Order: sequence, then structure tokens, then C-alpha cells
Amino acid sequence: MRRAIKTRVSRLTAVALLCALPSVLLASEQQAPVLPATAQGWAELARQDIEAAYQITAENHPGMADKQNPGFQQQLLQAKTNALLLVTQVTDAYGYEAVIERFSTSLQDGHAGAYAQLPDSVPAIRRWPGFNTVWRGDALWVYYSEQAGVTAGMQVLSCDGKAVESLIKDRVFAFAGQANQPGHWWSFGSRLMLDDGNPFNPPLKQCQLVKPGAEAVAVTLNWQPRPESAMQHVKAAYNGDKLPVGLSWQQKDIAWIAMPTFSPEADDIKLYESLFSSLEQQRPRLLEAKAIVLDLRHNQGGSSYWSVQVANALWGEKRVESLRNALFSNTEVWWFASPGNTAYVKSLYDVLKTQGQTDMLPWIQAVGSGMQKSLDSGKAFYVEGDDSEADAASAQPEATQELQPLQAPVYVIMPGQCASACLDAVDVFTLFENTKLAGATSSADSTYMDVRFQILPSGLGQVIIPNKVYVNRPRANGQYYTPALAHNELDWSTQALLEKVLSDLKD
Repeated sequence: MRRAIKTRVSRLTAVALLCALPSVLLASEQQAPVLPATAQGWAELARQDIEAAYQITAENHPGMADKQNPGFQQQLLQAKTNALLLVTQVTDAYGYEAVIERFSTSLQDGHAGAYAQLPDSVPAIRRWPGFNTVWRGDALWVYYSEQAGVTAGMQVLSCDGKAVESLIKDRVFAFAGQANQPGHWWSFGSRLMLDDGNPFNPPLKQCQLVKPGAEAVAVTLNWQPRPESAMQHVKAAYNGDKLPVGLSWQQKDIAWIAMPTFSPEADDIKLYESLFSSLEQQRPRLLEAKAIVLDLRHNQGGSSYWSVQVANALWGEKRVESLRNALFSNTEVWWFASPGNTAYVKSLYDVLKTQGQTDMLPWIQAVGSGMQKSLDSGKAFYVEGDDSEADAASAQPEATQELQPLQAPVYVIMPGQCASACLDAVDVFTLFENTKLAGATSSADSTYMDVRFQILPSGLGQVIIPNKVYVNRPRANGQYYTPALAHNELDWSTQALLEKVLSDLKD
């Protein structure tokens, strides 16, 4: 009988970032690629890299042998076809980049595909019409404007005779994101008013905008380089202000725990360590809090280790472990044992050792050994926990003494881009009845995880390769979270969200 994932899930997700490290370092060591001198050269380069991206994915992606996803092979072939249909129109680096994006987007999975890495000699194009926009709720709104006749709070209805929704599907979601995910409209909708040089999306000419309660006006779009001074408004529009990792008190009885990253660099790791200490030291005050806010704005995923530690500090390690064991009681982890994946996972032993992650060494050694055995015997997958060695390596220490139950209401603020380890955090936080989701509808994950990267033949990009697949994961493939307390206003500042929470507490 196979052993279920249980508490080992935190370890598996914790190495998601580590699994990317060696390939990223390798990319930086490559010689600078030679750029094509002709339009034909760029088209041929795009064709070559798409064919390579397809082949590398076909050889290494768990979906190729995943009986839960019988349509993956056809989807991968369609992704290649979609990209190759554009190749003949490629004439420069921007066309090349768009073709790579088309391939990746067709797979509809943030943990698979490919991306371009153009050198600094290719200037980035970032043009705007003098204003930037955000998607909130079910519409596109002007957030900030330097264009005469256009003001914040105006709704963009249509452009060049087409409704905004259709334009975003045709222009934005053809190259980024997934139209069937509400969170991706929140994350990517604003790109309609950005010209990044994609030759398959010529700049729009005129849009119809309207103020609430007024008549629509036609605005001619004057595309120009977006000034650096406008970036503060672009960033504010996306997630609001960015608080450092840590615990603060926005009011004397409102605790605010900011977690803007689960991919912490050295400085953020220190902040997380300080946060854990603060949660322990200030627990008496937390128990008496009117509300506790878990702020996930700006979070792009990474390792679930950090969110689990926060949950342990708030609700108690025994409670968290017990509920997670029940949630994942039937979940299994299947590692796709291709030669490339197997060699890569085995190489992580030295990476973890160098980084001082010694508690994870027995586990990663067991997984690498298991994958090698599967590869040698011709099996597609190594199912983690099929052998006593992996079971022993995944053993967890006894939980600490239980904490006094936390009764204060907990609000989790989700941004639209919340995915991967950010969703893992929501999985854990929502195990407790005193949790309420706020903010925007989240993004969603597939069941393919723990990515590595492989450089394309041109050296101008990398292929994204997941190494494992979750089987019987409670959160289904493509499932997202919808907030009970939606915040569709333009202002996503800490103050605005605090007022939202305070208002809800009064109801």
C-alpha cells in the first residue's frame, strides 16, 4: 500500500525554488548568444527553438505518461502548432519572443512552457497611451493618467470597434495567462494598454471610455515610451503598496502579517525569522486581537515552508499537522523519471548541502535514488513513499506542545496572481473556520510541480519543466479560490484594505 503525502507536502513544496537554482546558474554561465542579422534568421531561430521546446517537454514532462491527463500529448502538439503558425511572420527579436510566448501560453500552465531571455542589446519596448489600466471585477478601469481627457476611474468600454473583453482574449490571452481564470483577468487585463513590441498585436488606435453617470467619449491613443516616473503607479495599480515581511499593528487591535514573497532572499529570510519570533512573543496580544490579517499581496509563490510556519505559530503545530494530514490523506507524489529529471533531482543533494538544508538531505537522496531505480527498470514514475527508505527519510519530528486556540477572525488577502506556493498557503489557512478570504479571485495551478529549466539551443530562452505530478490532490487541476470579501476598488493600498476589513467586522 502506498504511503500518502501527509506532512511531507511541506517538504516537497519547500524545494520548489531550490529545484530551479542549478539551471538558472547554468544560464548565467553561457556565452552571449549570437543574434541573427536578418529577418529570415530570426524566423529560423524561432522555428528551431519551438521544435526544441516541444522535444524537451515531450521527453521530460510528467503529462506525457499521466493517465489522469490523457489529452496532454495532443495539447503539447497543439502548442507547437500554434507557435509555428506564426514563425513565417517573425522578422526580429520581438517576433521571436512572441512566438515563444505563444507556445508557452498554449500549454495553459504556469509550471510548463518556455520563456525568452533577450540580451540587453535588444531594448525592451514599453509604450503606453499616457495612462494605465487595471481589471477589477468585470471591467477595465483607468488607474492613473497623464493623458488629457482621461482620468482615473474611467471605464474602458471598447477599442477599434471591439469590446474590451474580446480584445483581451484575442490580444492578451493569446500570449499570456488563461482566459478561463478570473485571477488572470485581474493580473493580465492591464496589458491591453501596453505595447511591448509584439508584432502580432499592432497598437490600438482609438478607445471608448466613460465616467460613471456620463456619456462615453472617444479617445485617440497616442503611444509613447512609458516614463520611469509612471512605474510607481503601475506597481501601485497591481498590488498596492508593498510591506516588508513582518508583523505590524495597523491599529492597536488589528494585527497585520505581511508575506509578499515565499521566495525569500537572504534579507527576507532574516525578516521571516524575526516574524516567527514576533508571533511567538506577541501571542498573548494576538489572542486578544480584534482581527488578524494575512497579507499575500505581491506574492508570486515559491516555498510553502514559510506559510506553514506562520500557520503553526497562529493555530498550533499539532492542529495544523492534523488537519493537513486529513486533507492530504489520499494524495500521492509521482516523480517523472526521465534521464534529465532524474539527474537533476540527484544533483539537488549537493545544492541543499551547500545551502545548509541538511534536514532535507535524506529525503532528496531517497527521491533521487527512487527515480534512478524507476529509470533503470523502465518505469515512467517513481511514486514517493513506495519504499521504506523514502518513508524513513520523510519522518517528521514530534510536534511541540499545543498552543491555546486562536479565536480571532483571520482575513487572508489574496491578489489575483496568487498561485503555486501562494495557493498552498491558502489551502492551509482555510483549514480553520475563523479564516475569511478577501481581495481578488486567485489564480490556479495544474497538478504539475517542482520545476527545473533547460536552455534553448539559441541561448535566448529556457524551457520550464515540472518534475512531478500530484495524484489525488484535494485542490483540483485549475481550481481557484474566490474571496468572500471581494475588493474590486482601484485602491489596493494597505489603508484601503484595512478599511475593508474594519467595515466587515462591523457587519
